Amino acid sequence: MSQTELISKLQKQYQSVSEVIENFKWLENYFLNHNDLRGVFVTAYLHITQSIGAAIEEETFQNNSWSQQYLICFANLYRIALLNYEKKNTDQVPKSWVIAYDLATDKKGYIIQHLILGINAHINHDLALALHEVSIDPSREEKYQDHTDINLILGKATEGLKRSVAEKYAPILKRLDRVFGTIDDEITAFSIPKAREHSWSMSIALTSAQTDVERAVIQNTLDEQSAVLARLILASPIQHPKVKETVSFLKWIDQKINWFVNLFR
Repeated sequence: MSQTELISKLQKQYQSVSEVIENFKWLENYFLNHNDLRGVFVTAYLHITQSIGAAIEEETFQNNSWSQQYLICFANLYRIALLNYEKKNTDQVPKSWVIAYDLATDKKGYIIQHLILGINAHINHDLALALHEVSIDPSREEKYQDHTDINLILGKATEGLKRSVAEKYAPILKRLDRVFGTIDDEITAFSIPKAREHSWSMSIALTSAQTDVERAVIQNTLDEQSAVLARLILASPIQHPKVKETVSFLKWIDQKINWFVNLFR
């Protein structure tokens, strides 16, 4: 699979939940085959999408049709950001996504950082835009309830999500991630519901905007705020030199074990 195939795959707009899942599986496989750490977020996103998709199929939401369009629109915003990054159109990529993608393509950072950088960019930047695009009106209260009910699905899916990421991207490093697990857990438990609530508020602001200029100011605010948070994630305490030395050693062990296992396949 080449970059040309990746770009071709990303150019097709998602039209259904099944298309989103099918394409995320393809992306996950592509990133795994290319040792690309952008796959960390894709694996997590795939897991969440499957969970929300199942809830839609079971008609657990008050407005399942709207929730379905919400999921598809949200996924397309991720697709567009990734497509523009691959095509070197970085001026069209949200700053928080550029930070996340740059770290991954440079093969730097830790599993926790790649996961949270993706979550930050997608929720703190993309989510309000998705909500505005699918429209929070009419029946705003009903849609808000469906929006908040997704938090329950996210909570239930978190353990499986982290396990899947660890198994696919860090068979040994997951032990190190467990050492910093409290950081991950606190960020996940504290930030995601609040970030999603903030995104709803920003979607209200976008809906209430009277002019294109007002909407552009709000969109710029989303871009700048999520970029600031991304830089804070990069400045994590786990950047300490001793931690880096330990990670480098564990990566070396990981490579040797993988070589040994492949030798007998």
